[in-house]
Amino acid sequence: MILAIYCAGGLGKEVLALACSINRWEAIVFVDDVTDCRMYHGASVHRFEELLGLVNKENIEFVIASGEPTGRKALYKKLKDHGCKMTNLISPYASLGVGTQLGEGCILWDCVITNDAIIGENVLINTRALLGHDVIVGSHGVISANCFLGGHTVLDECVYMAPGAMMKDRIHVGEQAIISLGAVVLRNVRSKAIMIGNPARKIGENTEGRVFGRIDG
Repeated sequence: MILAIYCAGGLGKEVLALACSINRWEAIVFVDDVTDCRMYHGASVHRFEELLGLVNKENIEFVIASGEPTGRKALYKKLKDHGCKMTNLISPYASLGVGTQLGEGCILWDCVITNDAIIGENVLINTRALLGHDVIVGSHGVISANCFLGGHTVLDECVYMAPGAMMKDRIHVGEQAIISLGAVVLRNVRSKAIMIGNPARKIGENTEGRVFGRIDG
């Protein structure tokens, strides 16, 4: 079985290192439809159609190494439309509580997820994030390093939490909201709101549905 990491950017380096630490594939490659690089940290780089022409898709498992939630969603749809298989990358140092449910395509570093959490499809949770009991994280979301979510917090689809962002218990965050660096969220957050500060306040709207701007592979 081959692991294909979709997106050969900076986050791709981190995902490659995580995959190498798990080490259960015959080979690890990148898929990227933008870069002209053909080799990236020892892993070959292919266009999507090129890879499917070289290897039977039944022998490939995909993960998506984009930190852009809408980009993750677009690439996930592309892979599913082509009948491709997704896999989960879970660090051996991740701690998953009793009753935790994970959707397909998730990437988890050395995070802590306590009991009865529900994590949707294609979610990325970075190092030292702590998710309380009964948390729900919607599909394609990104939870960066050192984030904290109190119990019963609900994040809708495509939410982005920047490093160090925190939420008290029973917060609801609408889809495509952006929680900025170190923000401390004490109240519910509307869809597409951009939140900053302690306590967090809204400073604008995510009108383009993006965090970083690039949504292609």
